Amino acid sequence: MQRVELQPAFVVHARPYRDTSFLVDFFTPDYGRLCAVARGARRGKNSQRPLLNPFIPLLISFQGKDSLQLLLSLESTGHGLPLTGNRLFSGLYLNELLRRVLSEWDSCPHLFEYYTEALRALAGDQDVEVVLRRFERQLLQELGYAIDWHCEAHTGSPLMADAWYRLEPQEGFIESAPDERGRYYLGANLIAIAEDSYELAETKRAAKHISRTLLQPLLGDQPLKSRQLFL
Repeated sequence: MQRVELQPAFVVHARPYRDTSFLVDFFTPDYGRLCAVARGARRGKNSQRPLLNPFIPLLISFQGKDSLQLLLSLESTGHGLPLTGNRLFSGLYLNELLRRVLSEWDSCPHLFEYYTEALRALAGDQDVEVVLRRFERQLLQELGYAIDWHCEAHTGSPLMADAWYRLEPQEGFIESAPDERGRYYLGANLIAIAEDSYELAETKRAAKHISRTLLQPLLGDQPLKSRQLFL
């Protein structure tokens, strides 16, 4: 029976399980997404219950011999991050993304670091749209679905600021003359996204649409519930 001690973690989702417990999805660096039973956590003043909330950095210990683990202990390593309004909805969006696209038990230490950085940025004063777009690109990179933001897919030549491109998710950006049948992106905006520069509103719009296009095959037809929270 596997036993893991003091693994860094965040709660990404929790739901009632049987009469007195919670079923909790954790995100960890060494074991990726895992599901564990917090036995008795719904009873009265159980000490675990206040920690089974999102955005609290934790250390967890668990054991089990199949995909469903038993949570043995958890402790916080810092205060919960104070997210409110759209910043709270953005954090919930990140959690839902992780829950939907990550396979269980896939080690992803870099993504855990990116996620932690994104939460801290949301708790600060960084532009929410920039934080989300950056994390989406990092997520796609870690999952092996990244595209080349610097070169035209067919020729390998650098993207040109004054040229127009269409996106083929399996290939990348292809130079094309705009027409009314598809979505096209100005090279200047793609170059800005590649440089993580979002000064222009049109760059943010392009980045958002591209992220949704690239994430769609991973998410399937079921819409993200957290997107419905945004104004």
